[in-house]
This record gives sequence, C-alpha cells and structure tokens, in this order.
Amino acid sequence: MRRDSACRRRRIATLRATKEVAIDDVAASVTGILHALGGPGNIRSLGHCATRLRIVVADPSRVDQGALMTLPSVLGAAQVASQVQIVVGPASVDAFDRELRARLDGGDEPIGAPTDAMPPRASPWHPRRWLHPVSVLMDIVTPLLPSLVAAGLLLAVHNLLSAPGVFGSVPAMLAVPWLQGVAAVVGALGAGVFALLPVLVGFTAAARFGANPHLGAALGAALVAAPFLAGAPAGAGPGLGGGWIIAGVDVLAIDYRGTVLPVIAAAYVLARVERLWMRAVRGAARFLLVPMLTLLVAGTLAFVVIGPVMVWLGDAFADLIDAAYTAAGVLGGALFGALYPFLVMTGTHQGLVSLELGLLADGGSFIFPIAGAANLAQAGACFGVMVLARRAPRLRSFAAGAGLPAMFGIAEPAIFGITLRLRFPLVAAVIGSAAGGALLAAWHVQAVTLGAAGLAGVASIAPGSGALYLAGAGVSAALAFVLTVIWGYLGPRGRADLAAFEVPPSARSSGARPGAADTLGP
Repeated sequence: MRRDSACRRRRIATLRATKEVAIDDVAASVTGILHALGGPGNIRSLGHCATRLRIVVADPSRVDQGALMTLPSVLGAAQVASQVQIVVGPASVDAFDRELRARLDGGDEPIGAPTDAMPPRASPWHPRRWLHPVSVLMDIVTPLLPSLVAAGLLLAVHNLLSAPGVFGSVPAMLAVPWLQGVAAVVGALGAGVFALLPVLVGFTAAARFGANPHLGAALGAALVAAPFLAGAPAGAGPGLGGGWIIAGVDVLAIDYRGTVLPVIAAAYVLARVERLWMRAVRGAARFLLVPMLTLLVAGTLAFVVIGPVMVWLGDAFADLIDAAYTAAGVLGGALFGALYPFLVMTGTHQGLVSLELGLLADGGSFIFPIAGAANLAQAGACFGVMVLARRAPRLRSFAAGAGLPAMFGIAEPAIFGITLRLRFPLVAAVIGSAAGGALLAAWHVQAVTLGAAGLAGVASIAPGSGALYLAGAGVSAALAFVLTVIWGYLGPRGRADLAAFEVPPSARSSGARPGAADTLGP
C-alpha cells in the first residue's frame, strides 16, 4: 500500500513537471486566463511569487475557476476574497507575468480600464471614492464573518454564565459547579478568535492587497506574540510592558490583540515591500529570500512605525472623546454614542481601556454605559433587518446570529456582517446610539466596574442607576429597529441595499446584479 502511494505521488509529480515544461504557447494560455478572470477590465492589480500569479479582481463573481483548471498551463487555482492565485510553476511564472503585464498595460484595455465590471474612474469628490475604504474593509472582513459570528455567540453564552444577576445573585457558573468547565471552554473558543484577530485579518488583508496571505498571517501573529516575547504582561497596553531597542530607538511591545487597523496598514506595506523584493531578487533565490526579507522589512516597520502610530492615534482620539464628554455633557454623550460603532469597526475602541480604567479609579465611567447602548442599537438594527428579510431565509438567520451577540456586548458580527454591508442599518444604529448616549449622559449613568457592554452589563452599573441604563439602552435599540424598518420599506436605497446583500462589496460597486432568488421584499 505504501509503495503504491509513493509511486502514485511520483507519477503525479512527474506529470506536473512535464505539464510545466511543456508550455510552449504562453500567449494562448494568457488569453485563456484573462477570459476565465472575466476579461482584462476585471483585473485591479497583478503580482506573483515563486510559483503563483496573484491577481486582484474587481468582481470576484466573474471568476471561473473551472475554466482556469482546464488550461494546460495551470497547475492549480484558489480564490480568497478578491484575490485569485494561479499556480503555473517556478519555471513559468516570470514568463506569464511578463505576458500578462504586456497584454494589460500595452493592450487596448490596461489594468483597471473601465468596463462593465469596473465603473469609470470617479472624481476625488465622487461618493464612490469615499466608499472605497469601506469596500476594501468589507473585502478583508467578509471571509471572517462565520468565525466572528460563531465566536460572538459563544462569548454571549459565556457572558450569561459568568455575569452575576442574570440567573440569580451569583453567576450561574458558580451556582452550578459543573458549569465552570463549560464556561471556561466556551469562553476560550469565543475569546480566541477576537484575541488572535490580527492573525486572521493579516491573512485576508494580505490577500486583498495582492501579497502572500500566509506572510500576512505571520505578520499578524508576530504583532500578537510580541508583548509576551518581550516580557509585557497580557493586556498591558502601550507603555506598560517590555520592549526592544532597535537602531537606538526604544520600541514598546504593544498589545495588539483584538485590533484591526494596525495589521491592515501593516499588510498594505507588506504587499508593497514584497513587490519590491520580487523585482530585486531573481532565480531560485527568490523562493528563499523574498518571504524572509519581506517579513523582516514589513515587520520592523510595523513594530517601529505603523503600530505605534496607530495606537497613538487611538489614544489621542480617546482623550478627545473624554474632553468632549466633559465639556459638552449631553451633546458629548450623543457624539460618543454616534462614534462608538466606528471605533469598534476599526478596533480603536481597544484604546479606551486605559481611559476607562482611570475613570473607574476616580469613581465611575461613562464609557461602559454608552458602549452598551451602542451595542444594543446594533442588535436593534439587525432585528430590523430580520423583519425586512422575510423572503430571504439566509439573510434573516444571519441577522439573528449577528444581533444576539450584540445584545450581550459583542458587536463585531453585527457591524461587519449586517449593518456595515447594508449601510442604512448602520446609519439607523448610529442615530440610535447617539440618542441613547445623550439620555445616559443626561441621567449621569455610570459604571463602577468592567463587564459585558450589553444587557448583562446592568450588573456593572452603579447602584440605583440600573433601570436608567436599561431605559437608555432600550431607547437605542428601539430607535435603531424602527429606523431600519422604515428605511428598508420606504427609503430610496433601502430595497436596493437589501437586494444586493448576497453580492460581494467590490461586485456591488461594479454594478453586478443579484440573482432572482436573492431579491428581497416586504
């Protein structure tokens, strides 16, 4: 049996080698590749590694992987978000790259040329320009949605089991001894995804920017592991842990767990650095040197420049929020409530932890109650989408799965999975968050301890203010729910955005139409 398996593997390797060497018509193969990718105008960017072409497309739905695999020159093909990887082998990849670039840059339709798949280039003030970062963010996060929703639901269960006052005066996991182990496992399964989020985001972000996604994951893992390797305690944050001295510069070992923006920015730089090394290194050395040099340069920049700058911006924004709340009162509460979903969206809400700890030490924090109201507003918007999606079971179940974690303090699945993708529920949730934040600020509701910023968070509110917290959060959820339903039924863009839910963000911006089965209505 083992001898037969070894012989089979040798035959497959021989056939693949023969298949690669037998390529004598690169031009014809490139024609087939372009056709399978949806035409030259569907290509946004082009790159390659030692064995694969890496192509970012405008409309992923137009890629025909079956047609790619029928080409005699293609040894394999895979698609991650908007990036298509085509394996052609180390002896052929340079020839294919040159032919593709000559065809795209020198032909009738250069890279990014306007076609049906890609709208004409808009002016800098056109709304499409401002929505492009959202499209990029959704391309990066969309592949992670199943993991985020699953982790959010598990953390919601853990919060229910560990929060006091939900099933009695003591947490359920303490009242029922055998639930302690269950709560620990459920908490680990849920928290692991969010703690290691930079690893997952690094993978999909690198793929989106045309780099090796595994290098992006490695960079994200390095950012997560750095505080532990440098001696910083878990969750220490900037300035409280260890670090290094690099070329005379003191570099803090910042805790990047749960962050999004630093690793996205680092992955973008990694893609640029990898392209430079691919041009500089030739031959067999490329396979060994390019990944190492890319990770070394991009990782160093991430630790020394990108990460600290992103953290500094987050801290500065947190200080600005504190000053605005202190000076403006009710208006400051409304402003913070409106901005909180965007802080979660970018991961900069992690920078509020140090500010909140200081406020708790002084007697109470306004951040926790408003964050809870903002999370419940996301839940209300998701439940509004459930009402609108009566003819779309998949969207209905997805909205329910994203809304439930938001009720118990985990808003990422709701934001990335529903409200940001559909846009108008995000606007409704922001309005609801602002209203709830204004009410909570007017009532001077404060938290006296940390907890889950949702329904169970009432246990963290100062004694005597629990009912006011639930009232303010309830107003946020109800307003977001009502506005979402009204906008979905009557708004000029509501039905179109709902109907486009099944279409990837980049395809949606290119004008692709959903299938008849995906069209929604009241």
